[in-house]
Amino acid sequence: MRPSDDARFQEPTEAGIRLLVGDQRLALAGRSPEIRRHRHAAPAVIVGVDRPLRLVADRVHETRAALIAPGFSHAVDARGGRIAVFLLPAYALTTPGSGLRDLSAKGSWVELAEAVSCQRLDGFEPVDRLLAREQLGTRPVDERLHLAIGALAGALDENVSMAEIASAARLSPSRLMALAREQLGTSLRPYRRWLRAFDVARAFATGASLTEAALAAGFASSAHLSIAAREQFGIRPSDILAPQHRALIRTI
Repeated sequence: MRPSDDARFQEPTEAGIRLLVGDQRLALAGRSPEIRRHRHAAPAVIVGVDRPLRLVADRVHETRAALIAPGFSHAVDARGGRIAVFLLPAYALTTPGSGLRDLSAKGSWVELAEAVSCQRLDGFEPVDRLLAREQLGTRPVDERLHLAIGALAGALDENVSMAEIASAARLSPSRLMALAREQLGTSLRPYRRWLRAFDVARAFATGASLTEAALAAGFASSAHLSIAAREQFGIRPSDILAPQHRALIRTI
């Protein structure tokens, strides 16, 4: 995964956003469109590949890398450079927190970002190792919540009710919602839309149109997908998933 010294900061010549889609996680890198104010449904690490970026929230935060907590409202100004974003599982962090944490002193995030940009990252193990090294790693999550997340992720193309998800986890719906807020810093409804967006990228990579991919992932329509993308990612789906750049999407 580690690039050579000569190639480490060589920018890819092909335009478009590179994506690596995994199980409940995704990494992307490239020159992004305008990223409007939005709220993630799970933790994320955002990195300025070429230069510091600006995160616009209650104030402007200039940083090379930052951890964004779920539910934290922010916009991104890449200042004309490339960015990389590592979207993590909802249960990935010991303490999700309620805002952002500066990771600029951690130079390894820039190296990982460059690896995504040059399509040299083949899995998420380096991300997990870096999270663990910085003591941002996984924590014990209530087993019933794991059951609920598994039931949710296994039926994204179906509109399974929260009552059914709670029943699979042997919890009442109200207790499940409270437990998700307490341990994940998010609720399961937006997290379902979050995971469905990953399935859209998977289907699009295999040749489906955006509308076909949206319907297959459980969205009611392509318009529903667009609304969810703007709310959770600050962009339109077509800003990232363009037919001419389909080959830049890898799934694992």
